[in-house]
Amino acid sequence: MLLYSRKLEYGNIVRRYNFLKNDDIYEAINRLRDAFLAAHDGSEVEEIINAILTQDEKLRIGRRIIIAEFLKSGLTVQEIVHLLKVGNNTVMSVTKNLEEHENGFTLLEQRKGKVEKEYQNKKYKLVGGPKKVFKQKVYTGIKRKDIKR
Repeated sequence: MLLYSRKLEYGNIVRRYNFLKNDDIYEAINRLRDAFLAAHDGSEVEEIINAILTQDEKLRIGRRIIIAEFLKSGLTVQEIVHLLKVGNNTVMSVTKNLEEHENGFTLLEQRKGKVEKEYQNKKYKLVGGPKKVFKQKVYTGIKRKDIKR
């Protein structure tokens, strides 16, 4: 079942996994996509991430997203290297990905904004009788992972 039909432009993948055929690479990428699409909410996303990624992989991916956000906010490469203690090559790699796939990072930003907005709206509820003017805010116990996709 080949869903991923773009021409291979993964130079590093091809060098590291030069023993794999294109069909094998497409199949692996399709399986990754299927895994992320299988989630219905944040809890399921977390379960899937914990099942398929190591702690190191999770940190690397998360830090790349942070680097992209810093680049979009106007920070220089040297500022990012100093702030996050990452290498120039990492920042330059994210810069290249950001230029080539800006829409993907835009989708991440939009989703982050939606989740944060819904979380802020549901985080607290006001309690108190109908005659109470200054109602008390009470934490509802909701977490970001509880927000639906």
